[in-house]
Amino acid sequence: MSNGKSNHARLVVLLCLIASVSWIIAGCAGIRSSGSTASPSPSPSPSPSPSPSPSAVTGYLTWKNNNALTGLQPNETILTPANVNAAQFELKFSDPVDGWAYAQPLYVAGLTIGGAKHNVVFVATEHDSVYAFDADSAGPPLWHRSFLGPGITTIPTAGNNLIPVQPEVGITSTPVIDAASGTLYVLAQTIENGVYANKLHALDIVSGADKAGSPVVVSDVNFQAKQEFERSALLLANGNVYVAFASYGDILPYNGWVFAYNAASLAKVASWNATAAGSEGGIWMSGAGPSADENGNIYVTTGNGTWNGTTDFGMSLVKLDATLHVVDYFTPFNEVVLDQLDFGSSGALLVPDQSGAFPHEIIVCGKADPIYVVNRDSMGHKGTTSDSQIIQTLNNQLGGTSGPDADEHCFTTAAFFQQKVYFIGNNDVIKSFSLDAASGKLSTTPTSKGNFVFAFPGGQAVVSSNGATNGIVWAVDFSVTSSLHAFDAMDVSRELYRSPSIGQAAKFAVPTVVNGKVYIDTKTKLVVFGLK
Repeated sequence: MSNGKSNHARLVVLLCLIASVSWIIAGCAGIRSSGSTASPSPSPSPSPSPSPSPSAVTGYLTWKNNNALTGLQPNETILTPANVNAAQFELKFSDPVDGWAYAQPLYVAGLTIGGAKHNVVFVATEHDSVYAFDADSAGPPLWHRSFLGPGITTIPTAGNNLIPVQPEVGITSTPVIDAASGTLYVLAQTIENGVYANKLHALDIVSGADKAGSPVVVSDVNFQAKQEFERSALLLANGNVYVAFASYGDILPYNGWVFAYNAASLAKVASWNATAAGSEGGIWMSGAGPSADENGNIYVTTGNGTWNGTTDFGMSLVKLDATLHVVDYFTPFNEVVLDQLDFGSSGALLVPDQSGAFPHEIIVCGKADPIYVVNRDSMGHKGTTSDSQIIQTLNNQLGGTSGPDADEHCFTTAAFFQQKVYFIGNNDVIKSFSLDAASGKLSTTPTSKGNFVFAFPGGQAVVSSNGATNGIVWAVDFSVTSSLHAFDAMDVSRELYRSPSIGQAAKFAVPTVVNGKVYIDTKTKLVVFGLK
């Protein structure tokens, strides 16, 4: 996981070499599956456009770019700290969509659609739509798939302020793409003739059509579809698609759940109820997906809920095997006192392998104050009077002292680049901490920090770089006049660029940086930035 390359990406390379395919690797995924069984509702096809130039990056396929959730895109050869500035960098174009887009945009280069080759960006909306747009120029979608129809609607939420997504819920989580098979997996939530449904779709990335066996209804004994909200990004690992659930604004009854479905057949492989003998323990992680290590273990954080360390794991960081058996866990010693201050408000960053005493680390933070650094080879379970059994607990570093929900410190999954760890806490500035490889510990105070205060709920940082150089940290603030921010990764006190308003971006919005462009989903549109 430390190099950010997935096994399926290596498989694509091998297959392409064997077949002597002449186009770029992502083009191998552009062959339409013969298993497609349904036709989408396409928008009118645009006129063929010239083929895009060969791209350095062939795909941005999952939330924060890899299963370790580092947020690093290490093959950016176009955007640098020298040219990302107001004189050289700008909003290039936007494309309208039919509803809020909470999911991070995904990207595949070199797909042949409608007889022309395109770099393609994929957008999912709360109006239960998936769009494929040309990533390099404005225009109508290459295809548009809606999961609505006669008797099938989105889930209305207007009037219930406990539910954070308004006024409807459709697709909230970030999909995941398998480039080797040319499949986009997406979880659509609907009401079908009065019945709440959670359907996992496997779509052909060239056409938007469902593949054979798609969709499947996500279900299990004691799983209450009406109560379960799917906020967490999808994960593709171990040949499975993992789907995690929490609640609609803590509306009881609910439990935290994780499901595994075979990526090829969509057959159900396993399920795990985080609080099987109790309640709550939602898995939402502010939009982060479960993370996965090089051995196929899965990591999730859970929210407030019952805990006993055997069947119930509320307020915990949990390590699961590929078929969702608990392998190990960490629970803060004061989980009962934390109550509504969700431990599970961030995802689990799997730090690239370190050379010191703790080669395999996890970093998490939550609504309560500490940053936790945990040894994923021995996670420490639950202490009696302290958390001294883990590598480090770092206090009083995240979150502002005033602003909305100021007692809730962290909603961000940290990003990682060159031994630096980046956080954007609630009502706080961006902060960079150094990670000492020998001790495995973070610096006790930030090594650099910005000046712009990201109001509630903070921001989600990602990093672009050209290998170990030209690092840029990107983030979007949440307001009615959201902006894109770019910081020098070596010194985040240096803000390289702040855009004019892009309108209202979604809570926990994550920018996607690929091949000289930055893609952001908002309330009404996809916006695209690049060099002038």
